[in-house]
Amino acid sequence: MKILIKLLLIACFALNLSACSNSEKSVDLRLPTYIDEPKNGPKVVIADVTDNRMFIGNAKQPNLPSGKILSREYKSRAYARLKNMFNEQSGALLLPKNNTVEGLFRKLISRAFSEAGYQVVEPSFADDADTIVVAVSIKQFWTWAGLDNMTDDINSDIELDIYTQQNNMQKHFKLKNRQTRKVITDTKTLYKTTTEQSLENIYHLAIEKIQHQL
Repeated sequence: MKILIKLLLIACFALNLSACSNSEKSVDLRLPTYIDEPKNGPKVVIADVTDNRMFIGNAKQPNLPSGKILSREYKSRAYARLKNMFNEQSGALLLPKNNTVEGLFRKLISRAFSEAGYQVVEPSFADDADTIVVAVSIKQFWTWAGLDNMTDDINSDIELDIYTQQNNMQKHFKLKNRQTRKVITDTKTLYKTTTEQSLENIYHLAIEKIQHQL
């Protein structure tokens, strides 16, 4: 009888855990520390930021953006794939409502240019001859863990294409990073902090590229 009760409790716990994790959670992300000071460098307009990630549906490829219902809003806010105790996809982390991945990277790249000494100005300055116009393509932004074991590493992948134009001169550079964290038991907090560290890495890589390639 005691064994039966224990089995029932375990089953209830497993079902409860699975049910709790089969959902989408809004969890905001902290951007790298930034000191907003006046800059005297060239003017820059972040003219366009486009989320070009390819979502694949509820597939067994955890490293690719996925989800059960791929609505436009879901795809605009989702950044991490969660799994349950059976190593199955069981929900996602999304940016809070009225926030998007495009908006997140617009702010990140704007800060990177400012930190590199550029003046980030409003779109009305885009037609000025001395203004550098920037476009950002988000190719990958996804935090995930393998499906083989509960203790598989958490990975956060970011890949961006940055395009700049001034007069008839065009330049292009890539930003790419994978942040990996070893875990004993994965939690939503670890997905969040791993993603934030990946954003931090991309931020400093962006500053370095801007300073040396523009």
